[in-house]
Amino acid sequence: MKQSNLLVPLMGVLLLIYFAVEGGQVTHANVVTKTVAPAATEWHDAQELGVRGLGWPELEKTYTRLPAKAKGQVTDEVWKLGQHSAGAHVQFTSTSKSIKVRWSVRGNNTLNHMAATGVKGVDLYARGPKGWQWVGAGKPTGKKNEAEIVANMAAGQREFLLYLPLYDGVDSVAIGIESGASISGVAKPARKPIVIYGTSITQGACASRAGMAYPAIIGRQLNRETINLGFSGNGKMDQEMATLLTDLDPSLYVLDCLPNMKPEEVLPRTLEVVLLLRASRPDTPILLLENINYAHTWIDLHVSDLVQKKNHNLRQAYAQLKAQGVKQLYYRNNKGLVNTDGEGTVDGVHLTDLGFSQLAGALVKDIKTIDKKSRLP
Repeated sequence: MKQSNLLVPLMGVLLLIYFAVEGGQVTHANVVTKTVAPAATEWHDAQELGVRGLGWPELEKTYTRLPAKAKGQVTDEVWKLGQHSAGAHVQFTSTSKSIKVRWSVRGNNTLNHMAATGVKGVDLYARGPKGWQWVGAGKPTGKKNEAEIVANMAAGQREFLLYLPLYDGVDSVAIGIESGASISGVAKPARKPIVIYGTSITQGACASRAGMAYPAIIGRQLNRETINLGFSGNGKMDQEMATLLTDLDPSLYVLDCLPNMKPEEVLPRTLEVVLLLRASRPDTPILLLENINYAHTWIDLHVSDLVQKKNHNLRQAYAQLKAQGVKQLYYRNNKGLVNTDGEGTVDGVHLTDLGFSQLAGALVKDIKTIDKKSRLP
């Protein structure tokens, strides 16, 4: 075929393309597709909606877990960890078909055994027909972050629950909704919160998302506010922390400190802390938790011995306190708290989402039993 014969059909194709593309629109088979501008976003400060999971109103900075007066009373490490926003959450309703979040973290922290989404990301749930259901997580990219967590929702009002980072401090949080949509905070539940004082496991190591720390799971399953006072490596039943706990007026104190304590510390400190709490809050139930059975206790004899000694001393403390007439004191051994096959841990000690689900499920049953016995608000 000659070259001139090739040019004729080629020119025809070019002419078709020319007439099909014009005025910012593309036609194909009589269908016109136009670019639609995304809806404008309105941003709302989370503080205006109400932040839950923080026990004290007198904070040195927003989204922190310890009151300003604690500075200089607790150890420097406890104070530093208290600046993390573990357990802080925002509950709100909105008619927006999409939800965005902007958040700024203080440290841009990293851990070598924990996902960044758990360390410094945000985590969104929505209330569905069967309770709270996961929606999406905001993946951190640095100190300043913005993410569209969910889009394309059906019209109507929904209730949401946004968890803040577990292992970083937060300077600011804003929730973005479509222009013209409504958003409002939700009133706190009538029941008093559950206060959980403990270690890195309580704080949330090593959940993949903030909503998978066991205090958060308990809160969703019981529809109760939980206050996460886990301090990584520093949940030791210190007298200073126990004194601060007396400021709070919860429906239940949970003491989960044994993983950070030496065997010889368990008996005297448990006695001191429980009596201090009981003197201030004579009717509030207190639940003592044994050290969980670490996944490697079956093969590491030293670790196995440590866990057994600490739990033995906790049982002694419980028996002495009951003999002294202390009421509303409950004890939970470690059987069934977590599976011992190791599949629910990162390193034999710190839990994955699977391990946290197991632990929370066991404790929810215990808390329901305590509720029936105590009959407190």
